[in-house]
Amino acid sequence: MTNLEGWGWDAVWAASAELESVAAVEYGRVIEQERDRWIVALESGLSPARITSASFSGLYPVAGDWVGTRPGPMPSDPASIVAVLPRRSVISRGAAGDGTTEQVLAANVDVVWIVQGLDKPINLRSIERYLAIAWESGAVPEIVLTKADLAGDVVNPVDDLGQVGIGVDAHLVSIEQPESIRHLRAKLKAGRTVALLGPSGAGKSTLINTLAETSVAATGPVRAADRKGRHTTTRRELFQLPGGALLLDTPGLRELRVWDLSEGLQHAFPEIEDLSAACHYRDCRHESEPGCAVLAAAESGELDAARLASFRKLAAEAAYVQRTVDPEARALAVSRHKTAMKTLKYHPKYER
Repeated sequence: MTNLEGWGWDAVWAASAELESVAAVEYGRVIEQERDRWIVALESGLSPARITSASFSGLYPVAGDWVGTRPGPMPSDPASIVAVLPRRSVISRGAAGDGTTEQVLAANVDVVWIVQGLDKPINLRSIERYLAIAWESGAVPEIVLTKADLAGDVVNPVDDLGQVGIGVDAHLVSIEQPESIRHLRAKLKAGRTVALLGPSGAGKSTLINTLAETSVAATGPVRAADRKGRHTTTRRELFQLPGGALLLDTPGLRELRVWDLSEGLQHAFPEIEDLSAACHYRDCRHESEPGCAVLAAAESGELDAARLASFRKLAAEAAYVQRTVDPEARALAVSRHKTAMKTLKYHPKYER
Protein backbone atom coordinates (compact mmCIF):
# COMPACT_ATOMS: atom_id res chain seq x y z
CA MET A 1 0.00 0.00 0.00
CA THR A 2 1.29 3.45 -0.90
CA ASN A 3 1.33 6.34 1.53
CA LEU A 4 -1.60 8.03 -0.23
CA GLU A 5 -3.66 4.83 -0.19
CA GLY A 6 -3.22 4.81 3.58
CA TRP A 7 -5.00 8.17 3.63
CA GLY A 8 -7.88 6.97 1.41
CA TRP A 9 -6.56 7.49 -2.15
CA ASP A 10 -8.18 5.16 -4.67
CA ALA A 11 -8.79 4.71 -8.40
CA VAL A 12 -11.74 7.11 -8.34
CA TRP A 13 -9.62 9.89 -6.86
CA ALA A 14 -6.88 9.15 -9.40
CA ALA A 15 -9.42 9.49 -12.24
CA SER A 16 -10.68 12.75 -10.75
CA ALA A 17 -7.12 14.09 -10.63
CA GLU A 18 -6.66 13.27 -14.32
CA LEU A 19 -9.82 15.17 -15.22
CA GLU A 20 -8.56 18.27 -13.40
CA SER A 21 -5.68 18.55 -15.92
CA VAL A 22 -3.42 20.51 -13.57
CA ALA A 23 0.15 20.08 -14.78
CA ALA A 24 3.15 19.28 -12.61
CA VAL A 25 1.38 18.88 -9.28
CA GLU A 26 1.63 16.30 -6.54
CA TYR A 27 -1.64 15.30 -4.93
CA GLY A 28 -2.12 14.77 -1.24
CA ARG A 29 -4.76 14.91 1.49
CA VAL A 30 -5.27 17.73 3.95
CA ILE A 31 -4.89 16.04 7.33
CA GLU A 32 -4.72 19.17 9.45
CA GLN A 33 -6.26 22.59 9.09
CA GLU A 34 -5.93 25.64 11.32
CA ARG A 35 -7.16 28.88 9.74
CA ASP A 36 -4.98 29.56 6.66
CA ARG A 37 -2.36 26.88 7.27
CA TRP A 38 -2.55 23.23 6.36
CA ILE A 39 -0.64 19.98 6.73
CA VAL A 40 -0.87 17.77 3.64
CA ALA A 41 -0.05 14.06 3.46
CA LEU A 42 1.88 13.52 0.21
CA GLU A 43 3.38 10.32 -1.17
CA SER A 44 6.73 11.59 0.05
CA GLY A 45 5.43 12.34 3.57
CA LEU A 46 3.80 15.14 5.53
CA SER A 47 4.31 18.72 4.38
CA PRO A 48 3.10 22.13 5.60
CA ALA A 49 1.12 23.93 2.90
CA ARG A 50 -0.34 27.33 2.11
CA ILE A 51 -2.15 29.25 -0.59
CA THR A 52 0.27 31.73 -2.10
CA SER A 53 -1.55 33.09 -5.13
CA ALA A 54 -4.10 35.85 -4.74
CA SER A 55 -5.75 34.56 -7.90
CA PHE A 56 -6.48 31.13 -6.39
CA SER A 57 -10.15 30.53 -7.20
CA GLY A 58 -10.65 26.92 -6.19
CA LEU A 59 -12.50 25.53 -3.20
CA TYR A 60 -11.04 26.72 0.09
CA PRO A 61 -9.20 23.63 1.42
CA VAL A 62 -10.47 21.98 4.59
CA ALA A 63 -9.52 18.85 6.49
CA GLY A 64 -10.26 15.77 4.39
CA ASP A 65 -9.78 17.50 1.04
CA TRP A 66 -7.57 16.08 -1.71
CA VAL A 67 -5.40 18.88 -3.07
CA GLY A 68 -2.84 19.41 -5.81
CA THR A 69 0.40 20.97 -4.57
CA ARG A 70 3.62 22.37 -5.94
CA PRO A 71 6.86 22.65 -3.95
CA GLY A 72 7.96 26.09 -2.76
CA PRO A 73 10.83 28.00 -4.40
CA MET A 74 13.11 26.95 -1.55
CA PRO A 75 13.32 23.45 -0.05
CA SER A 76 12.34 24.87 3.36
CA ASP A 77 9.21 26.62 2.01
CA PRO A 78 5.73 25.13 2.54
CA ALA A 79 4.08 23.50 -0.45
CA SER A 80 1.66 25.65 -2.42
CA ILE A 81 -1.93 24.43 -2.83
CA VAL A 82 -2.97 25.06 -6.43
CA ALA A 83 -6.07 22.84 -6.82
CA VAL A 84 -8.76 21.10 -4.79
CA LEU A 85 -10.41 17.97 -6.20
CA PRO A 86 -14.23 17.88 -6.34
CA ARG A 87 -15.62 16.67 -3.03
CA ARG A 88 -17.61 13.50 -2.47
CA SER A 89 -19.21 14.85 0.71
CA VAL A 90 -19.22 18.17 2.54
CA ILE A 91 -20.14 18.89 6.17
CA SER A 92 -21.30 22.51 6.34
CA ARG A 93 -22.93 24.77 8.87
CA GLY A 94 -23.90 28.42 9.04
CA ALA A 95 -20.94 30.32 10.44
CA ALA A 96 -21.20 31.45 14.04
CA GLY A 97 -22.85 34.86 14.35
CA ASP A 98 -25.56 35.66 11.85
CA GLY A 99 -25.21 32.28 10.09
CA THR A 100 -25.44 33.80 6.61
CA THR A 101 -22.07 32.53 5.42
CA GLU A 102 -21.17 28.89 4.92
CA GLN A 103 -18.49 27.27 7.04
CA VAL A 104 -17.25 23.93 5.71
CA LEU A 105 -16.20 21.76 8.65
CA ALA A 106 -14.82 18.76 6.76
CA ALA A 107 -14.84 17.12 3.33
CA ASN A 108 -14.78 13.61 1.83
CA VAL A 109 -16.16 11.94 4.93
CA ASP A 110 -17.87 8.55 4.70
CA VAL A 111 -19.43 8.39 8.17
CA VAL A 112 -20.32 11.07 10.72
CA TRP A 113 -20.26 10.11 14.39
CA ILE A 114 -22.54 12.43 16.35
CA VAL A 115 -20.91 12.25 19.77
CA GLN A 116 -22.89 13.04 22.91
CA GLY A 117 -21.77 12.46 26.50
CA LEU A 118 -24.03 10.72 29.00
CA ASP A 119 -22.65 12.72 31.91
CA LYS A 120 -25.65 15.00 31.33
CA PRO A 121 -29.16 14.44 29.91
CA ILE A 122 -29.46 13.74 26.20
CA ASN A 123 -30.71 16.71 24.17
CA LEU A 124 -32.91 15.14 21.52
CA ARG A 125 -33.50 18.44 19.73
CA SER A 126 -29.76 18.96 19.40
CA ILE A 127 -29.31 15.46 17.99
CA GLU A 128 -32.02 16.15 15.40
CA ARG A 129 -30.06 19.21 14.28
CA TYR A 130 -26.82 17.23 14.01
CA LEU A 131 -28.61 14.47 12.08
CA ALA A 132 -30.08 16.91 9.54
CA ILE A 133 -26.65 18.43 8.89
CA ALA A 134 -24.96 15.02 8.72
CA TRP A 135 -27.52 13.63 6.25
CA GLU A 136 -27.17 16.75 4.09
CA SER A 137 -23.41 16.23 3.87
CA GLY A 138 -23.73 13.04 1.85
CA ALA A 139 -22.14 10.93 4.60
CA VAL A 140 -23.92 8.34 6.75
CA PRO A 141 -24.62 9.48 10.33
CA GLU A 142 -24.29 7.33 13.42
CA ILE A 143 -24.84 8.32 17.05
CA VAL A 144 -22.15 7.57 19.63
CA LEU A 145 -23.08 8.01 23.29
CA THR A 146 -19.92 8.26 25.38
CA LYS A 147 -19.33 8.11 29.15
CA ALA A 148 -21.86 5.30 29.60
CA ASP A 149 -20.38 4.68 33.04
CA LEU A 150 -21.67 8.14 34.07
CA ALA A 151 -25.21 7.64 32.77
CA GLY A 152 -26.63 7.45 36.29
CA ASP A 153 -30.22 6.24 36.45
CA VAL A 154 -30.64 6.05 32.67
CA VAL A 155 -31.39 2.38 32.01
CA ASN A 156 -30.91 2.32 28.25
CA PRO A 157 -30.31 5.74 26.70
CA VAL A 158 -30.22 4.17 23.22
CA ASP A 159 -33.97 3.56 23.53
CA ASP A 160 -34.56 7.32 23.90
CA LEU A 161 -32.91 7.87 20.53
CA GLY A 162 -35.48 5.70 18.76
CA GLN A 163 -37.82 8.69 18.46
CA VAL A 164 -35.26 10.91 16.70
CA GLY A 165 -32.57 8.67 15.21
CA ILE A 166 -34.88 6.70 12.95
CA GLY A 167 -32.83 4.26 10.86
CA VAL A 168 -29.57 5.47 12.42
CA ASP A 169 -27.15 3.15 14.23
CA ALA A 170 -26.48 4.13 17.84
CA HIS A 171 -23.53 3.00 19.96
CA LEU A 172 -23.16 3.09 23.74
CA VAL A 173 -19.50 3.30 24.76
CA SER A 174 -17.25 4.00 27.72
CA ILE A 175 -13.47 3.98 27.95
CA GLU A 176 -14.02 2.15 31.24
CA GLN A 177 -15.78 -0.68 29.40
CA PRO A 178 -13.34 -2.31 26.93
CA GLU A 179 -16.03 -4.45 25.32
CA SER A 180 -17.94 -1.36 24.17
CA ILE A 181 -14.76 0.02 22.57
CA ARG A 182 -14.07 -3.27 20.79
CA HIS A 183 -17.59 -3.22 19.40
CA LEU A 184 -17.12 0.32 18.08
CA ARG A 185 -13.69 -0.48 16.63
CA ALA A 186 -15.24 -3.37 14.72
CA LYS A 187 -17.40 -0.85 12.85
CA LEU A 188 -14.32 0.86 11.40
CA LYS A 189 -13.03 -0.13 7.97
CA ALA A 190 -9.70 0.50 6.29
CA GLY A 191 -9.70 3.55 4.03
CA ARG A 192 -12.99 4.93 5.36
CA THR A 193 -13.06 8.36 6.93
CA VAL A 194 -15.17 8.98 10.03
CA ALA A 195 -15.70 12.55 11.27
CA LEU A 196 -16.62 13.19 14.89
CA LEU A 197 -19.06 16.04 15.58
CA GLY A 198 -20.37 17.14 18.94
CA PRO A 199 -20.15 19.70 21.73
CA SER A 200 -17.03 20.38 23.77
CA GLY A 201 -16.60 17.86 26.55
CA ALA A 202 -18.45 15.04 24.78
CA GLY A 203 -15.27 12.95 24.71
CA LYS A 204 -14.41 13.02 21.00
CA SER A 205 -10.64 13.35 21.45
CA THR A 206 -10.60 10.83 24.29
CA LEU A 207 -12.47 8.36 22.10
CA ILE A 208 -9.97 8.86 19.26
CA ASN A 209 -7.04 8.24 21.63
CA THR A 210 -8.71 5.08 22.92
CA LEU A 211 -9.33 3.73 19.43
CA ALA A 212 -5.81 4.70 18.32
CA GLU A 213 -4.36 2.99 21.39
CA THR A 214 -2.07 5.98 21.90
CA SER A 215 -2.37 9.67 22.74
CA VAL A 216 -2.73 11.45 19.38
CA ALA A 217 -5.41 14.05 20.18
CA ALA A 218 -5.24 16.65 22.94
CA THR A 219 -7.82 16.23 25.72
CA GLY A 220 -8.96 18.35 28.64
CA PRO A 221 -11.29 18.24 31.67
CA VAL A 222 -14.92 19.35 31.79
CA ARG A 223 -16.34 21.80 34.33
CA ALA A 224 -17.82 19.96 37.30
CA ALA A 225 -20.69 22.45 37.66
CA ASP A 226 -22.35 22.02 34.26
CA ARG A 227 -20.29 19.25 32.59
CA LYS A 228 -19.34 21.63 29.76
CA GLY A 229 -15.97 21.17 28.12
CA ARG A 230 -13.34 23.62 27.02
CA HIS A 231 -12.14 24.01 23.44
CA THR A 232 -9.17 21.66 23.83
CA THR A 233 -9.25 20.83 20.11
CA THR A 234 -8.58 24.02 18.14
CA ARG A 235 -8.04 22.55 14.69
CA ARG A 236 -9.49 19.86 12.47
CA GLU A 237 -7.16 16.90 12.22
CA LEU A 238 -7.24 13.51 10.52
CA PHE A 239 -5.72 10.50 12.29
CA GLN A 240 -4.77 7.05 11.01
CA LEU A 241 -5.81 4.14 13.22
CA PRO A 242 -4.36 0.65 13.45
CA GLY A 243 -6.17 -1.32 10.74
CA GLY A 244 -6.32 1.58 8.29
CA ALA A 245 -9.43 3.52 9.36
CA LEU A 246 -9.28 7.32 9.49
CA LEU A 247 -10.83 9.50 12.21
CA LEU A 248 -11.30 13.24 11.78
CA ASP A 249 -11.38 15.21 15.03
CA THR A 250 -13.16 18.57 15.09
CA PRO A 251 -13.41 21.34 17.71
CA GLY A 252 -16.46 21.24 19.94
CA LEU A 253 -19.49 23.05 18.51
CA ARG A 254 -21.27 25.36 20.93
CA GLU A 255 -23.46 26.77 18.17
CA LEU A 256 -24.69 24.67 15.26
CA ARG A 257 -26.48 26.81 12.71
CA VAL A 258 -27.92 25.00 9.72
CA TRP A 259 -27.00 25.76 6.13
CA ASP A 260 -28.63 24.00 3.17
CA LEU A 261 -31.07 21.28 4.24
CA SER A 262 -32.65 20.39 0.91
CA GLU A 263 -32.09 16.67 1.54
CA GLY A 264 -31.01 16.45 5.17
CA LEU A 265 -34.35 17.47 6.64
CA GLN A 266 -36.20 14.70 4.83
CA HIS A 267 -33.76 12.07 6.07
CA ALA A 268 -33.73 13.38 9.64
CA PHE A 269 -37.55 13.39 9.83
CA PRO A 270 -38.58 10.42 7.66
CA GLU A 271 -41.95 9.96 9.35
CA ILE A 272 -42.95 13.53 8.42
CA GLU A 273 -41.75 12.94 4.87
CA ASP A 274 -43.91 9.81 4.67
CA LEU A 275 -46.99 11.55 6.08
CA SER A 276 -46.60 14.54 3.75
CA ALA A 277 -47.34 12.29 0.75
CA ALA A 278 -50.98 12.32 1.86
CA CYS A 279 -51.21 16.12 2.25
CA HIS A 280 -53.81 17.87 0.07
CA TYR A 281 -51.27 20.38 -1.24
CA ARG A 282 -48.05 19.23 -2.84
CA ASP A 283 -46.06 22.15 -1.37
CA CYS A 284 -47.68 21.89 2.07
CA ARG A 285 -45.58 23.48 4.83
CA HIS A 286 -47.49 21.66 7.61
CA GLU A 287 -48.49 24.86 9.39
CA SER A 288 -52.19 25.62 8.91
CA GLU A 289 -53.03 24.28 5.46
CA PRO A 290 -56.36 22.41 5.11
CA GLY A 291 -55.99 18.73 4.36
CA CYS A 292 -52.53 18.51 5.93
CA ALA A 293 -51.86 14.88 6.89
CA VAL A 294 -48.93 15.90 9.10
CA LEU A 295 -51.06 18.24 11.22
CA ALA A 296 -53.74 15.58 11.49
CA ALA A 297 -51.17 13.06 12.71
CA ALA A 298 -49.89 15.53 15.31
CA GLU A 299 -53.42 16.24 16.56
CA SER A 300 -54.21 12.53 16.87
CA GLY A 301 -50.96 11.77 18.69
CA GLU A 302 -49.59 9.63 15.86
CA LEU A 303 -46.81 12.17 15.39
CA ASP A 304 -44.90 13.63 18.33
CA ALA A 305 -45.73 17.34 18.52
CA ALA A 306 -42.16 18.11 19.66
CA ARG A 307 -40.83 16.45 16.51
CA LEU A 308 -43.09 18.59 14.33
CA ALA A 309 -42.03 21.75 16.17
CA SER A 310 -38.37 20.84 15.70
CA PHE A 311 -38.95 20.13 12.00
CA ARG A 312 -40.60 23.53 11.54
CA LYS A 313 -37.80 25.32 13.35
CA LEU A 314 -35.05 23.73 11.24
CA ALA A 315 -37.04 24.27 8.03
CA ALA A 316 -37.54 27.94 8.91
CA GLU A 317 -33.83 28.42 9.66
CA ALA A 318 -32.82 26.79 6.38
CA ALA A 319 -35.36 28.86 4.45
CA TYR A 320 -34.07 32.06 6.05
CA VAL A 321 -30.51 31.21 5.00
CA GLN A 322 -31.66 30.50 1.43
CA ARG A 323 -33.51 33.82 1.25
CA THR A 324 -30.41 35.59 2.51
CA VAL A 325 -27.90 34.09 0.09
CA ASP A 326 -30.05 33.23 -2.94
CA PRO A 327 -31.68 36.14 -4.86
CA GLU A 328 -34.17 33.79 -6.55
CA ALA A 329 -35.30 32.35 -3.22
CA ARG A 330 -35.63 35.87 -1.83
CA ALA A 331 -37.70 37.03 -4.81
CA LEU A 332 -39.99 34.00 -4.49
CA ALA A 333 -40.52 34.70 -0.78
CA VAL A 334 -41.41 38.34 -1.51
CA SER A 335 -43.83 37.26 -4.24
CA ARG A 336 -45.57 34.80 -1.92
CA HIS A 337 -45.83 37.45 0.80
CA LYS A 338 -47.45 39.93 -1.62
CA THR A 339 -49.92 37.31 -2.79
CA ALA A 340 -50.81 36.46 0.81
CA MET A 341 -51.35 40.13 1.68
CA LYS A 342 -53.60 40.64 -1.34
CA THR A 343 -55.64 37.58 -0.37
CA LEU A 344 -55.91 38.83 3.20
CA LYS A 345 -57.08 42.26 1.99
CA TYR A 346 -60.16 40.78 0.35
CA HIS A 347 -60.93 38.27 3.10
CA PRO A 348 -64.56 38.59 4.27
CA LYS A 349 -63.35 39.13 7.81
CA TYR A 350 -61.77 42.43 6.82
CA GLU A 351 -64.51 43.73 4.55
CA ARG A 352 -66.40 46.81 5.75
